[in-house]
Amino acid sequence: MGSQGTPVIHYDYEFSPVGQKTKLLLTAAGVPFERVDQPAVLPRKDLESLGITYRRIPLLAIGKDVYVDSALIFDTVLEKLAKGKLQTTTADKAWEAWGYDTFQDVLTLAPHELLSDDFVKDRETIFPILARSDYKTLRPSGVAQFQERLEFLEKTALSSGGYINGDKLSVADIHVIWGARWALNPMDGGPPGLGSSKEAGLGKEHFPKVWKLIESLPASNGQTVDAAEAAKKIQSASFTADKSGVAKGEPTGIQAGKQVTVDSLDAAPHSHPQAGKLVSTSNKEIVLELPSGIHLHFPRVGYILREA
Repeated sequence: MGSQGTPVIHYDYEFSPVGQKTKLLLTAAGVPFERVDQPAVLPRKDLESLGITYRRIPLLAIGKDVYVDSALIFDTVLEKLAKGKLQTTTADKAWEAWGYDTFQDVLTLAPHELLSDDFVKDRETIFPILARSDYKTLRPSGVAQFQERLEFLEKTALSSGGYINGDKLSVADIHVIWGARWALNPMDGGPPGLGSSKEAGLGKEHFPKVWKLIESLPASNGQTVDAAEAAKKIQSASFTADKSGVAKGEPTGIQAGKQVTVDSLDAAPHSHPQAGKLVSTSNKEIVLELPSGIHLHFPRVGYILREA
């Protein structure tokens, strides 16, 4: 539970690399949270019961406000729940972008046995690389790209010590290491990963500082709860975010109270729209009210707001 009894509930599945990243943030910052386990592929009935059709994992509920997209989840956790508990710097957004680029690289390393037809079909709208006809030929080049990423971490980012910003884990470290950890950890590891450490040139003897950082990361301590219990907690909670209304000069011209949809800019057009009533906008967020009564928060960057 969060501060003063406010529920903090994380929706993810164990193999989700981005879910592993946001759980690492919560754990490293000492934020108590509960988690609801979700299927790796659609449908996700637990989220649909709350009116959520947004298809990516993770999501984080703080009271009756639910946040999507790891970038917004990070910003919100650091602002509302973990202020001052982890070192931050003005370079964190650059590290965040670097880490996401690394994740895109390691998508070429997925073992072929993981890529069932159903899994590829489920993911192709958001990760089209998995549906490439030549996907099975990409792995050797993917390993080479990943080696370059690890070399940068080893010889540049971690050149002065075990962490980027001194002698303690910081937000920058989380941003750069989550994709690498997911790529290197074994499939039955904690947390599970792609098992790429078996590839020549990716072991501890080649990148000892990277491996030491991975091994220093705290294990997720979120307690798993039943979806029905989680939904009840969320819907009976109070809102925790300000209701500021639509921003003056809102570029879309859409007014509060209108029925709208929100889509991901980097997904196939109209593949998984989220419908709702527009509550507020800002330079940072789009907030919808769903029929279930919850408020669903999207980042402004990377999302398309349209009137329904």
